Amino acid sequence: YQILGTLRHEGSHAIVGILQGATITEFVFWPTVREQDFYWGYVRYVGETDWLFLAAPYLVDLLTFVLFFTIYMRVRFRRKWLWLNLIVIGMVSPLVNSLYNYWGSEGSSNDVGRLFAVLPGELIHGYFIFTLIFYGIGIWIVFRHSRSIYLPGSKKKRK
Repeated sequence: YQILGTLRHEGSHAIVGILQGATITEFVFWPTVREQDFYWGYVRYVGETDWLFLAAPYLVDLLTFVLFFTIYMRVRFRRKWLWLNLIVIGMVSPLVNSLYNYWGSEGSSNDVGRLFAVLPGELIHGYFIFTLIFYGIGIWIVFRHSRSIYLPGSKKKRK
């Protein structure tokens, strides 16, 4: 799960960087220790980027979450293991990524900390508080009301 989440996170940085004219010189999406620092992954690039490069993973988290939420509410999965694994990849992973990077980020050198240096703090706090609450409510709704929660053979039948 972590590798897929990191690939989504770093991939969104890389795609926005390329779209903004930067050249990606290094793309790593697995846990790495460099110069005595631990990284889940990273993108190195040459060129100019703006705040969108820093924000891309969290915007992609939101898009991923909305896409998977829509799928879960419309598609009936016959295999619980598939349903649950896709919930982790499509809904829990965006929540964890956003929370992990937002928590304690003000003044740090991570993506969100660097966003605080270039955008108004109220905007950043507002975005993350909104999306984290949205993710929590969305996950609750999926576990409560998705078409796959009560499959044939379950004790409780979906009406």
